[in-house]
Amino acid sequence: MAASARSDIELLTEHFGYPPVSLLDDIINSINILAERAVNSIEQGLLNAPPASLGFRPPTHSAGPSASTTSKGKSKSAAADGLPNAEEAHRHEIEAGTHQLETLLFASIDKNFDVFEIYVMRNILCVRPSDRDWIRLSHYENLDFSPAPDTPSLESVNRLRRRLQASQKLNCMLHAEKARNASLLASLRALVAPPSPIKSEGPSAASVPPPFAFLHNQGALAEGGADAPVTTTTAFALSQLQALRALSTSLRNILPDLTERNAGGQDEQERKGSWRRERLEYVEAATRRHLENVRGLDLGAGGEVRDGEWDGGGRSLGQGEVEGLEGVVGVLGGGTQGEGGGKMDES
Repeated sequence: MAASARSDIELLTEHFGYPPVSLLDDIINSINILAERAVNSIEQGLLNAPPASLGFRPPTHSAGPSASTTSKGKSKSAAADGLPNAEEAHRHEIEAGTHQLETLLFASIDKNFDVFEIYVMRNILCVRPSDRDWIRLSHYENLDFSPAPDTPSLESVNRLRRRLQASQKLNCMLHAEKARNASLLASLRALVAPPSPIKSEGPSAASVPPPFAFLHNQGALAEGGADAPVTTTTAFALSQLQALRALSTSLRNILPDLTERNAGGQDEQERKGSWRRERLEYVEAATRRHLENVRGLDLGAGGEVRDGEWDGGGRSLGQGEVEGLEGVVGVLGGGTQGEGGGKMDES
């Protein structure tokens, strides 16, 4: 209910250009101003009227000096006693009456106009629920609320989110690669750094020069040029001979250690290979013994199972044995063929 009332107020405010409550506030303020003017006019009219017309008459004066003296004494005594005269009583009574009239009038106005405000907000400045969804304001005419063709969908938003994540990941990878390249370049620059011109004193301050610092020693290359390339190349090679000789010496000193390490690694690999070979041979021999003794299988030389027939190649025969076997086969084959031939001739 509160949500619908709030939506009605927003709709009417958008239609009128001002809140509906402000209209009722202006009406009530106007009524209050008129009532205040009316009370002021009544008060002013009663104050302008003579006190006698409202029943406030001055005291009567008796004849004779004694009476005047007596009346003066009474008036003085009355003034001394603090009793009000007719004008003061007239003004006081009018102010008190108008104040009471103003209080009652404004209380009645507030009560009646509260009811008026509730009635107007519920029955006049309102929108029926059945008409709320069909109301179109004048500034909404000719407006197209259909979605644009390029409106992003859920799939496109997810695709952009994945692209953003991939871009951020690539950015992090590139920054990491940049840091690695920077450290590598720093290491390479330290290897080819030129020798420092400042020489430190003391044996503790002696430092080893970078291994590739000799590349900065141009020697006589600065004097050569493109006019004599052979001379320039020869001068460069001669300038680098000392550094190359030092490098070769250091490598020659390191070579025995590398050879011993390689030999130790090969021996260890051979020991590992022989141990594995012995283990494999033991497992194969134990398996063959188990299959022959327990299972009763007939195994060949390669570990194949024989099925009762000769599967092997057999031993090699000599030339005499082969000729004897051929003779036996010829005798057996010749007798059979002769009998068959005779039968065929008789028929």
